[in-house]
Amino acid sequence: METHRKGEVTEAVALAELKRRGVPVSVPFGDSERYDLVAKASDSFYRLQVKTGLFDGETVEFRGYSVHTNSRGNVHDQYDGDVDYFLVYCHDLETMYLVDEDDVASNMRLRVAEPNVEQPSINWAEDYAFDERWPPETSDDPPESTRERVVESLRERGVDVFTAADSDAAYDVLLRSPAGELHRAIVRDGAVTDGRIRFATGETTLPDAAAVDYVVVHCEELDEQYLLERASFGRTMSLRVEDPEQRQPSINWAEEYEFDEQWPRPGASARN
Repeated sequence: METHRKGEVTEAVALAELKRRGVPVSVPFGDSERYDLVAKASDSFYRLQVKTGLFDGETVEFRGYSVHTNSRGNVHDQYDGDVDYFLVYCHDLETMYLVDEDDVASNMRLRVAEPNVEQPSINWAEDYAFDERWPPETSDDPPESTRERVVESLRERGVDVFTAADSDAAYDVLLRSPAGELHRAIVRDGAVTDGRIRFATGETTLPDAAAVDYVVVHCEELDEQYLLERASFGRTMSLRVEDPEQRQPSINWAEEYEFDEQWPRPGASARN
């Protein structure tokens, strides 16, 4: 099947899958827009660029750019903010994935099977499964009640914690270690979905690692807080509370990130 026709088929299937899930979705009029669909979640609208995912037996690959032809040949155009998400459909697996536009440089591979050689950074397909990531996290600012709950809980543990005095500060709280070192931390709500604690991640929801030292994830369902070094992960991360169907070489087990297991950490990214 020629590329253009296959793309149309993929778009039709993706549209049907969204409708089957009850997601309000619209198709832009004409072909002048760079996105294929507009989907609604709560009161927000998201521009989706549909991509065909090619399965090679181990990974699902898709390209994060468009191709058109001019007098000089094929031209590759990055989307560069023209879309919010890539909606990737793999015909071989009959599976749909949702990937932040910011997460994709050019091509991207989502790994389904374990690699022969363990790699330091793997984009696991299950982490991008559409039903895991929809609706998107929309707020990068936790409710005041979450901050208060976290501060209260940490103080009960004997942790010196202070709320940010400046409302424009990149961090929500300051943690002071027993050695007197100050660490900047942001607070995020976490929710358990399919055996994992998910929280808002990505460039639009987390400050850069240079701006904060830690992320404190509050999970109301488990009545627990988790502590993660901001520099230890990039745009996406979740904490596993149940065994996955397919064992992976690298799993971030939630129990290993419980606050009491991670604190204090003298000397790590300290601010005196």
